[in-house]
Amino acid sequence: MFNVSEIIQTIKQLIEVRINIIKEEVSDYFSAIFTRIFLLVLMAAASMMVLLFASISLAFYLSELLYSTYKGFLYVSVIYLLIFVLLYFIKESRIITNPTQRFLKKFVLGKRKYEDEEN
Repeated sequence: MFNVSEIIQTIKQLIEVRINIIKEEVSDYFSAIFTRIFLLVLMAAASMMVLLFASISLAFYLSELLYSTYKGFLYVSVIYLLIFVLLYFIKESRIITNPTQRFLKKFVLGKRKYEDEEN
């Protein structure tokens, strides 16, 4: 008839297989998240380098126009100071925070459009 030990052994194997599948899915999910975070950090670093060299180029260009090296760099620093003050005053604005949060959720967590529509 039924062998209870075989049934228990089969159930144990099914549970082990399911646990291994869940471990793999979790591992894949976290590796995908870490890969996206790493790419985001690389993109930020590349953007910072572009911004740095564009700023230096603008400073030298303004220096040529104004016939004064320090004035070119001073004007570029004033531009960044104005941008900083502007961002400081609008830091709590939903116009800035909501799109940023949505972008990070989509990029880092890998949310798809159909998942967003369901929620």
